[in-house]
Amino acid sequence: MEKLSPAVLEAFGLTSRRIKKEKGHYICESNKGLVKVNISNEPPKAISLQHSIKEYLYEKGFPWTDRFIPAKTLQPYILMGRDTYIATNYSPKHHETDFDNEHEALEAFKSLAHFHAAAGKIAMEIPLEISPPLPELYTRQKNELTQAGKQARRSARLSDFDVAFIKHAPIYSETIDNALNGLSQTNYQKLHTQAIAKGSLCHNHLKEENLLASNAETYIVNFTHATVDLQLNDLASLIRRYAQKSSRNLPIGRLLETYDKITPLPGAAADILYPQLIFPWAFMKIVNLYYSKKRNWTPNGLLSRMDTILAQRESYEDYVSLIRP
Repeated sequence: MEKLSPAVLEAFGLTSRRIKKEKGHYICESNKGLVKVNISNEPPKAISLQHSIKEYLYEKGFPWTDRFIPAKTLQPYILMGRDTYIATNYSPKHHETDFDNEHEALEAFKSLAHFHAAAGKIAMEIPLEISPPLPELYTRQKNELTQAGKQARRSARLSDFDVAFIKHAPIYSETIDNALNGLSQTNYQKLHTQAIAKGSLCHNHLKEENLLASNAETYIVNFTHATVDLQLNDLASLIRRYAQKSSRNLPIGRLLETYDKITPLPGAAADILYPQLIFPWAFMKIVNLYYSKKRNWTPNGLLSRMDTILAQRESYEDYVSLIRP
């Protein structure tokens, strides 16, 4: 990354006393406090949408996000040559959430609950993409699993990945059927329809790097994937992430209780969460990555990830089964 141009600082109205160059961005001690400046790969329209989301959340009582510093043009970005620059508030005390740290894990669930409470009707004011219902997505994934199976069996020479996939695909196919059947026996469709009508926002990308922890509050950042949807989807996603990335010292009931104290869960929420938690998103993601292109060899990273997913399957299912209806 080249030296930060004074013209960029000027465009954001920043007077910087000190600039620290870090990987992929700059940290500026400025007249507007600590500011992170970096080149964005997102188009201006997407940046403007994220800015609108963050400002809406702030106005509704959720300040725990990295707000954009508007440029002098009042846009949340500047165009400099071929590059698009953004500037956001920066807090050095925040870091990626460590799910093995019980305090940080619980704070992530608290922050999600506060975020959902603030974003319950956001689409009434900001036009956002609407997510399709989960049965539609699950059915699509089931079809892709079937197609991947056909593709694997057509291979003249099976790779190690093919062998592992063919062996375990029937188990995951049955799991998808169980998830579809489980949702069909709940009031999911009604709640999803209500969430769309209400305009409820889901983050849809609750990974450690988007949950910035400190000794106090947890920031939620990066709303690139945000859509209007049933917010239980976010909760299921965060539980899944915790179960996959920690030693699971916190009972799943405590995670739900922590969220529920701030944003009350709908009746029979566990009935809807369980099918979402058993759906094999990690397995389907790696399968789709592998079979999306012709391969003469298996990248070690993909095979390693497949091995990890298979090794964790039973213990993960045991953990989420604690809320099984």
